[in-house]
Amino acid sequence: MSKATKFSKEEELLLNSFSADVSAQGSALFLVNSLVTALAPVYLFYGVHHLEISDGLFVWAIAVAGATYLLTWAAKNQKHQLKHKLVLKRSQAVEREINKKYADDKKISRKEKEEHVLYRRNEVADSEATWLAIFFNNVLFFSLLLILAFFLFANLNPLINSFVSIVGAAGIVAFISTSKN
Repeated sequence: MSKATKFSKEEELLLNSFSADVSAQGSALFLVNSLVTALAPVYLFYGVHHLEISDGLFVWAIAVAGATYLLTWAAKNQKHQLKHKLVLKRSQAVEREINKKYADDKKISRKEKEEHVLYRRNEVADSEATWLAIFFNNVLFFSLLLILAFFLFANLNPLINSFVSIVGAAGIVAFISTSKN
């Protein structure tokens, strides 16, 4: 005999803030960024190794598709971890901002102010976490790519080198994004 309980607006907002779900806009942003990030090394390998596009098209398409998936997944993981840290760091500043904004408004209750603070804090943390996740993952991906491509796998066939370096760097970024710290 379980009753379906209705959550209040602030309870739903609080539950959503702890959810690992990413909005459709955030997912699209992560996907486009990951695609561009995964395509950039193809141009690098094309220019450095003078490979013909027709020779490596199939291999590069698979590498880019795999890297795009892994980088998108890593960005979502990273965003979820960063958001909770940023909520704690930005809470006092957001609270001051909201209190300053509604200082003269006598019509707004304390509960409504707290709702505004909660909403704004989650909004700020969500935005910052999105951009920081993209930045961290891109820096890590390109650093690992250069190490893999030009140091560890430098003696491999250029096409194999490009595939292993692109997918390997994206895989390492995805693995690192699963850490809990």
